[in-house]
Amino acid sequence: MPRRAKPWFRTADGFWYATHNGRQLSLGVRGRANEAAAWREWERLRNGEGAQPAPSQAVEPVAHPNPAQPAAVTVRAVFDAFLTDSADRVSPGTHGLYRMFLNGFADRYGALPAQSVTCPLAEAYSRRPNWADSTRAAFLGTLVRAFYHAERARLIERTPLLGLRKPPIGSRAADAMVSASDHRKLCAVAPPHFRVLLEMLYLTGCRPSEATQLTEVDIDWEAGTAVIRKHKTVRKGKRRVLYLTPAAVSLLRGLADQFPSGLLFRNAIGKPWTRSSIGMAMRKAARSAGLSRRIAYGYRHAFATDALAAGVPDAQVAELLGHTSTAMLHKHYSHLSTRVKVLTDAAKVVR
Repeated sequence: MPRRAKPWFRTADGFWYATHNGRQLSLGVRGRANEAAAWREWERLRNGEGAQPAPSQAVEPVAHPNPAQPAAVTVRAVFDAFLTDSADRVSPGTHGLYRMFLNGFADRYGALPAQSVTCPLAEAYSRRPNWADSTRAAFLGTLVRAFYHAERARLIERTPLLGLRKPPIGSRAADAMVSASDHRKLCAVAPPHFRVLLEMLYLTGCRPSEATQLTEVDIDWEAGTAVIRKHKTVRKGKRRVLYLTPAAVSLLRGLADQFPSGLLFRNAIGKPWTRSSIGMAMRKAARSAGLSRRIAYGYRHAFATDALAAGVPDAQVAELLGHTSTAMLHKHYSHLSTRVKVLTDAAKVVR
């Protein structure tokens, strides 16, 4: 249902907005209590005067070169539209990342007309001293998505970020792997509630977030499978199935006997595992085992690497990991030395 043609307040940034000629425009009035000022600006906009900030208000300026024309769509308006559109299309964690990146940029450049943003401006902003190349690439990717959405929504005629250069990101799979030897050392020092989680990651190669959401009703004991309800591609209509080894089935049966309802994997006080609590437990176990930094996600990298080295076809490994294609597999694992024997044997077949 279209939004009514009247001023409306957006709590995300504290400004009043209105829809004019099919575009969502900031009225330049900050604060929920300033509704009267927002209505005045709305009347000015409808009369073709453009949305000008009231002198008595602490407002964000809105740039529009010709008062006789509709106010130019600002960078902040582009971001607001994108964040609203993506709220129910991505995970809460991803949406939070979008907000962090875009609100930071909008704090500095939000009042600029969207079409005035340039690739050098965005690239220069991304070169922040405390940002690694991976963070820079994630920010620039988010920026590109926001402007492409504005183009598709006809807020702007064309995205100004064509030709944007993102820093190359190398795969960290080799450095993050948890080998079979590492796994034995970690299990030797990990407390029981964390050890069973490590065993599950080792046996299935699933994401930590997938294991920690499992309940008894998710498991088909006869088929030896588990269905993940919440995962990366659920919004694309994809199913995520874990294919369980006999050892994994045995492990899960033991947990189901212990917890017949609710989550199977729980921390020391019976609460759900979180990303931060898993990270803390992993760091503590690695220190106790005398290992350098290890991450729980390293089990997934090791599982994929071992499968490829064992000669499992790429498409099957991708399916086991829950990837929609082999592209991610090739990006992160095709260069690893553990595949040398497999490829060497393949070359011998050819010649």
